[in-house]
Amino acid sequence: MKVNFLTLITLFFLNLSFAQITKYDDWDIAKQQSELKGKNILIILTGAEWCKPCVKMEKNVIENEQFIEYANQNLVILEINIPRNQNYNSKIMKDYVYFKDKYSTNALPVMILVDKNGTEKISLSDNLNSLEKVLERLKKYN
Repeated sequence: MKVNFLTLITLFFLNLSFAQITKYDDWDIAKQQSELKGKNILIILTGAEWCKPCVKMEKNVIENEQFIEYANQNLVILEINIPRNQNYNSKIMKDYVYFKDKYSTNALPVMILVDKNGTEKISLSDNLNSLEKVLERLKKYN
């Protein structure tokens, strides 16, 4: 019995250390999941491998266990992550331009909280490297 209990505790802590956010890269799938789960969609426009503010946001917010827990319980994540040398005719760039234009933003990174129909609730483009500020603003509008 001790072995089973210790195994369960070990698995529990391993599971915590590998917690991840489920992210979608297709609007139709994110919208479908939003409707199915009754959650708002958080659109994240980022260049996580080359944009310094994006890298900070990724490290300080997106990869933080508190954010992961909040996002998994309350949001559907649509991430448009632009690689360094992206072809301008690619789906990623077309999606980026579409959302950038639709929500009138030129910021990178930006988080845009929308309802299941895509109606904007709030756009966050400042203090995105502060977990506390991001969560505070998301919770206010979510």
